[in-house]
Amino acid sequence: MIRGNLVQNLRKFGLSENEAKAYVGLVFLREASAREVHVVAEIPRAKVYEVLDNLIEKRYAVILHGTPIHYKATDPEDLLQMLREDYEKTATEISKSFEEMELKSYPDDEFESTDTIQYLRSEWTVRKKMNDILEEAQNLIIFTRSPAIMEEIEDDLIAANKRVNMLILASDAEGYENFKLPITVYPENVRKILQELEESHIANQSCSIISDVGKALVILKDETKIEAHYLSQSIVDFLYKTIHYFVNNADSIQLPESFSTSKSAEKKRLTESASEKKNETADKKPRCCKSSLKNKFKKQD
Repeated sequence: MIRGNLVQNLRKFGLSENEAKAYVGLVFLREASAREVHVVAEIPRAKVYEVLDNLIEKRYAVILHGTPIHYKATDPEDLLQMLREDYEKTATEISKSFEEMELKSYPDDEFESTDTIQYLRSEWTVRKKMNDILEEAQNLIIFTRSPAIMEEIEDDLIAANKRVNMLILASDAEGYENFKLPITVYPENVRKILQELEESHIANQSCSIISDVGKALVILKDETKIEAHYLSQSIVDFLYKTIHYFVNNADSIQLPESFSTSKSAEKKRLTESASEKKNETADKKPRCCKSSLKNKFKKQD
């Protein structure tokens, strides 16, 4: 009557083997005395009362008063619903605890440098860090290559835009037609240098929020989740000032014609350079031909 696989599965939910067997026995009997549970579930008589008390404490059974005392199993469907709710609640608490660990900052005196790089793996943590930056900063520069991410954080940016100076940069306006904040397409005079920054620091499906308080957030998105890299470093402040200068002085800046730092152009330059060196090496090698060798041998004869 007592199925081994059912007992083993119940044990995965925190029951001992005797507790699992007693619960299955109670379900089979509907309600039973301790002696009946001892017989049907094959539990040692000396332990049966302790086992039944444990089932009551864990909400797998209830006690029915009478003479003799009887016990009744919690309905299996009600039990499974209760277990689902308990495990979902526990999983939520565990997830929140790990998220709080991600946000925890060490005291400054524990490290010589206060620079921080963190990988944020949950949307809740990403939004918490983003809103911290939005609260703290007075000026923001946002590089975006992802209309989808901008749509996700649009409400947060609109709320912050009332008190934060915000410059949103994109290589083109495609995909942002319905976005409620203004998008600035890269000024032509400095497009090359902004594209280099974009290619170096921003993934295909991401946006980078750079603040004037030395903090940045690179938000990444795939089909199922949002993650981010959080940076709190002095170089962020320098990066913000550099981008701000180039964009605000774009009309007066003239980059050299030879300035092209995109990855494709750099790769082409390196390839051409390697090819030239190879040709130079070939030119320096001594040349000989069969006819000259033949003439040399004739002279020796």
